[in-house]
Amino acid sequence: MTSSLLSSSTSSSSSVTGNPLINQSANGSGTSSSSTSASSLNNYNFMEFLTLFTTQLKNQDPTNPMDTTQMTNQLAMFSQVEQQAGTNSRLDKLIAAQPTSGLNSAVGYIGQKVEASGNSISLAGGSAQIAYEMPQSATSVSIAIKDSSGSLVNTLTGDGTTGMQRISWDGKDSNGKALADGVYTVSATVPTTTGSASTIIPVTRSTGKVTGVESNGTTTVLDLGNQQVKLTDVLAINS
Repeated sequence: MTSSLLSSSTSSSSSVTGNPLINQSANGSGTSSSSTSASSLNNYNFMEFLTLFTTQLKNQDPTNPMDTTQMTNQLAMFSQVEQQAGTNSRLDKLIAAQPTSGLNSAVGYIGQKVEASGNSISLAGGSAQIAYEMPQSATSVSIAIKDSSGSLVNTLTGDGTTGMQRISWDGKDSNGKALADGVYTVSATVPTTTGSASTIIPVTRSTGKVTGVESNGTTTVLDLGNQQVKLTDVLAINS
């Protein structure tokens, strides 16, 4: 009989000691380790915590039960786990709703001309706008326009005044031939005769008219004819 009780007590003590929710000392005194915290419980979901907690109560040593302070601490942690599970659920819903929210807010861009980070321009109807920013002034700026194959089609001269500058391109090459609508790239440089090309570097922008919006995973993008730009990359809107 004594052997049976000892076996039962040993089994119960082992079960409690192995419980990850309450790291008891080896002597089975029931004292909770100071390293136990609510953060360590985040690896368990709500039902797992409940199962472990009730199993611990059923298998505690009847000759050395858990003290009230320890039980109160575990109940407090139980409440924290439940609250954390609810918070995570709400965050998941907010994240899932973001793409739709981004699309709704981007609808107002349709029909507007926008400028975004990049160096692509959309030629549509024989017209395109080129935008670049001058960090400091220069006498003039040389703007090279290339087609999708990387071939130079025209070179324009722009304003070298400090700040944002915009010029229109009629969609023609250097020989005056009208080019097909599509996406072209631009690069702006300062001729060495009008300033130091190594210190004055104009910053170009992608430009085009917004024809539609769409969601690419978690990112909202604007359609500018045959090119796309991220909504977060938009720097300016022009009527």
